[in-house]
Amino acid sequence: MGELCDIYDINGKNTGKVFERGEDLNNGELQLVTDIWIINNNSQILIQKRSKDKEISPNTWATHGGCVATNETSLNGCIREAYEEIGILLNSKDIQLLTRSTSDSLIMDSYIVLQEFNISLAVLQVEEVSDVKWVSLNELKDMVKKKQFFNYLELPNVIKFINSQKLNKQQ
Repeated sequence: MGELCDIYDINGKNTGKVFERGEDLNNGELQLVTDIWIINNNSQILIQKRSKDKEISPNTWATHGGCVATNETSLNGCIREAYEEIGILLNSKDIQLLTRSTSDSLIMDSYIVLQEFNISLAVLQVEEVSDVKWVSLNELKDMVKKKQFFNYLELPNVIKFINSQKLNKQQ
């Protein structure tokens, strides 16, 4: 049996129904997914390269995240996904909700955290991830233009967050 996920309505309310990841949802049913943007003290973003074997966007650089499991919050889901994918431990008290968006059959909760991480200690989930690295905001923007990095809807909010962090450091 595959990964089980809760079904949500358009208002983000859990319906009490469950489906197996990969199954089609009915009209009006949505799946909760999550991602996390990890930023270090140098305003760099920790990104990962999706495995060449991924069905969606193989060999594309991305942030960390995935499907929220049954009876799991999106916050706990992003913490679990980051740990499973690259071996980083995140503390929920340090994480902020960045955005919630709804499209098609998905509710996407995006989070952001300020945290250091030594990438030489990364433990990659090879089915999901082939590489990990820190990039500057300018490098990330360039990667998006070259279609090397997935163009997330919340990216403008990430940029705004990083720029506000830089301003706070200057004051």
